[in-house]
Amino acid sequence: MNQYLSYKKKTGEGISSAKELVYKAAVLITFVTALVWLSVFQYIVFYNIYMPNVTHIRPVHFQFKPCEDTMGICSFPYAYVQLTKSTHLLMPGQTYRIRLMLEVPESIVNQDLGMFMVCTQMRAKGGVLVSSSCRSVMLRYKSPVHQLLYGIMMSPLLITKVLEEKQDLHVELFQDFVDDPNQPVTDAYVELQSRFAQVYGAELLVEAHFTGLRFFMYNFPKISAVFGIGTNLFFVTLVFILSWYNLQDGLPELLKNKFGYGAKESDDEKSTIGKVKLEKEDTTPMYEGDVLLEEFMQIEGKKEKAT
Repeated sequence: MNQYLSYKKKTGEGISSAKELVYKAAVLITFVTALVWLSVFQYIVFYNIYMPNVTHIRPVHFQFKPCEDTMGICSFPYAYVQLTKSTHLLMPGQTYRIRLMLEVPESIVNQDLGMFMVCTQMRAKGGVLVSSSCRSVMLRYKSPVHQLLYGIMMSPLLITKVLEEKQDLHVELFQDFVDDPNQPVTDAYVELQSRFAQVYGAELLVEAHFTGLRFFMYNFPKISAVFGIGTNLFFVTLVFILSWYNLQDGLPELLKNKFGYGAKESDDEKSTIGKVKLEKEDTTPMYEGDVLLEEFMQIEGKKEKAT
């Protein structure tokens, strides 16, 4: 019977310790998961705030004044490009490269045209001029022999319109453009200073040029993400641990018992209470013995007086 009771007691203690261990592991996993996701969320928010959009592409639709008496155009092709409808598009302090991409046919007119100027004006809201730039551009030269061989070799693709006889010209208008926060750029004015330039289409490309931390975060996103999330996790964990130890005195007794806080204090209290009980147990018999001794001496005294 005693063996059965001891076995039952040990089994109950084992089940209780296992339940407590599972509970502690579940709470620990929950807290660790919450800290990790909090670190990830902080990095995502920081990335979206700190990193600007890399590229902004806007179509350029040229306009001109036609001639009344002759064929062709009687003004330079120009276009107004709306970059944004809001107050600003570019991040202040960030360096940008602004390019104009021209799609032009390899026509005889363009080949004979040679160099021509492309001018751009960056304007703020209300038409305020912020910056301007002009660059020269021309078609890449191809010799008659090159054109003949290219036409023979690529004739099947040219006939089926898989390829076209055209060139894409990239004109870098601004190399290190920084937007003014007091007068943010909202529009651009583009002009081709040639009445004979033939153009299929054009696009204005605004591309961010990253340096420093932005360069590292953009070119090495996985490494920067691991480093950023790990740094956030370290500081969040440090703050959580310090807050936990500072606030553990005010925790409920249930949490203290579950996590083992206050166990040492309870043991000390139990030992103190045990000592007090022992002292009481030791002092009580001594006190009762003294009383009995006094009564016995009184009885003996009375007997002596009686004799």
